[in-house]
Amino acid sequence: MTCAIETVHVAYGISRADAIRDALRMEGCTERVVALPATLSHGPIDPPDPDTRQAWVRTVLRCAPDDDWREPEEPWAEATTADVYPVYWVCLTDAGEHACFLEFAFRMAVRPFDIVDATGLDFVTRDGVRSPWSLGLMRPEDIVTSGLRERRRPYSEAEAHAASATWARLRAENAPLRIVRDGCLVSAPLTHFDAALVAQGRPEWEIVAGLIGRALHHLSFEVDPPGQGVGDVVLFGRVLALGAEGALDVRGAGPGMRDYEVRLPAIRPHPDRIPG
Repeated sequence: MTCAIETVHVAYGISRADAIRDALRMEGCTERVVALPATLSHGPIDPPDPDTRQAWVRTVLRCAPDDDWREPEEPWAEATTADVYPVYWVCLTDAGEHACFLEFAFRMAVRPFDIVDATGLDFVTRDGVRSPWSLGLMRPEDIVTSGLRERRRPYSEAEAHAASATWARLRAENAPLRIVRDGCLVSAPLTHFDAALVAQGRPEWEIVAGLIGRALHHLSFEVDPPGQGVGDVVLFGRVLALGAEGALDVRGAGPGMRDYEVRLPAIRPHPDRIPG
């Protein structure tokens, strides 16, 4: 007797998976949704070993030693086991979503799955036309009213081969950061966001969290392309590094971003000397 294959919906991040689950329930669909936890747009990925990535976050980004950033393996097993047919939801203009999707396609090893691709989606709300660059910006009602679920289609074998080849190349490069450029995920140096952080600095002392919040807003909505998938952990590590280099003044006992203060130095370095 042949058992029916379970359809499982897959997405990067708990909040995105929750929104997709709620949207599916609003449409009467009770299929399971799996959240993949790995933020693979930063840190080592060859391979994406949780302990190696945890060590990188602590030593390179200088996070508190008590913070555990290891990403569990169990959701990957749930999403890629031969007992399920995955439906992967993604917006490829979000670097974090893009990186997680490529790792998923790589692990699927050209096994068939469907994709719901929100890249380039436009839909009308009461506030006007929206063009989200990330699934993380879509509420459950947005997912329903936009008809995003209707974009579901099989991911072709040729596409799967191309995605696996791209991720194999990015794994081999094993850069500290990955960003979206011209619709493609590419490697970037650790200093990539430094200039944006310095540009958002102020001459008066402020809590580091304030600077990081402005930089995140700028990178998410004010640059082209927006939404490079960088998070506060990466930017916090870079603020500390820029403080050590003299591009910013940083003071405080730590360990968290609310335990430090930051300002622009009285004598600012020449822009050509600011990495990024």
